[in-house]
Amino acid sequence: MGQAPRRLRAFAFPRSAQSMLDGLCNPAPRNDAYDAVVRYFALAWLTYRNPASSAADFPGEPSWSGRDCDALEGFARIMPLFAAWCASGRPSTIAVKGRMLDIPGEFCRGLLAGTDPEGPDYWGAMPGRSNQRIVEAADIALALWLLRGPVWDTLDAAERAQVTAWFAQARGKSGLDNNWHLFFVLIDRVFDALGVEDLIDDPAERYQRVKQFHIGSGWFSDGPGGRVDYYNAWGFHYALTWIDRIDPAWDPGFIRSVRRAFLEEFRYFIGPHGFPAFGRSLCYRLAVPAPLVAGTGSDPDIVAPGAARRALDAVWSHYVGRGAIQSGAITQGLFGPDMRLLDPYSGPASGLWSLRSLVMAYWYAPGEPFWTASPTPLPVEQGDFERCLSAQGWRVQGLRETGEIILHIKANRTSEAPRFEELGRTDRWRCALGLKPRPTNLKAKYDAPFYSSTSPLAEP
Repeated sequence: MGQAPRRLRAFAFPRSAQSMLDGLCNPAPRNDAYDAVVRYFALAWLTYRNPASSAADFPGEPSWSGRDCDALEGFARIMPLFAAWCASGRPSTIAVKGRMLDIPGEFCRGLLAGTDPEGPDYWGAMPGRSNQRIVEAADIALALWLLRGPVWDTLDAAERAQVTAWFAQARGKSGLDNNWHLFFVLIDRVFDALGVEDLIDDPAERYQRVKQFHIGSGWFSDGPGGRVDYYNAWGFHYALTWIDRIDPAWDPGFIRSVRRAFLEEFRYFIGPHGFPAFGRSLCYRLAVPAPLVAGTGSDPDIVAPGAARRALDAVWSHYVGRGAIQSGAITQGLFGPDMRLLDPYSGPASGLWSLRSLVMAYWYAPGEPFWTASPTPLPVEQGDFERCLSAQGWRVQGLRETGEIILHIKANRTSEAPRFEELGRTDRWRCALGLKPRPTNLKAKYDAPFYSSTSPLAEP
């Protein structure tokens, strides 16, 4: 994003705004509690954005991608929520604390500033094979598709060419051989729907590669021989759902069949204490119910609207009530900030992927069943259960009396959980200054014999 100096924030995020989240403290939040969350993040955006509305400097620990990419994430990862709000027929403006957010105008202004290679707020080129901007481009493309009427359709030929040229930099990049392929496919399908053909090289081949990661029952490994974790919820099935919505003729047979199979098993993972957390990218934890929220629109016989709503309520009320949102940002841990859980690639705005469950919720108009049905009990609230997930060798267990959900991992034969590498104050400073790599703690995140929703990962 050019060589512009870091902008000093015009004002701090108001402490009084935290009261906007109070409605989520109710274990059964009302619709207006979620509307308040959207207004809260609208205020956060207005607080932390740059003057061009092309990036946002959220508070938190930096990533290894650098300040510019971290700020780009602040734009890319929040805009799909505002875009879904608009696309569902809700007002295109949000008023909060005496300020006004004009969603299409704000997105358009940032889009044009960010894709202008001659401007000071340019998002930058995409050098190398797996530049982080490719990841963010997929979210921006999704927001553009959701706002195609008030934004894309109003651009002139030169503006469309400028926007297209920035996204086209992803052409020819290999990316990582895992869920990254879906970023390329999603970008390609969006621009194809907007009338720009062949933006990405070989999207069909990339998609076929993703299908090779399917291990059965709707679950995917994250690359060849890769790990299986919650990227299935907030990565694979999230992207596949949007690809299917944007281009229903792309591969409906596979996408819809694996979605149904996944929903059958994944609905058992969420309880009143959240979910059995493990794996990487846990700052995205509020996105866990995204496939259930999306799935109730396509497969209500598996996940009824009231069940999807209860899953969203349980996750958001549990984690937000314990510090998952502070100062207008998603905190970098499970509850508050936790450097032991924070991956080196995660920056201040990375956790905004947590909003993906709300993106799916606000895809529905206010009068649709998801918003009007009464929440119904989760599987663990109905009774004890044990389910074997043969595709990955897991066993998920629910205890109704305590609401606990336990994930048993058969392949992990150790008798006790691996320890986390702790970070003292000096270590934190050294990591922030790039003098010490942030620990990944992958053994602790993946190799314990079981993970429980009531004994959170890395809890002191």
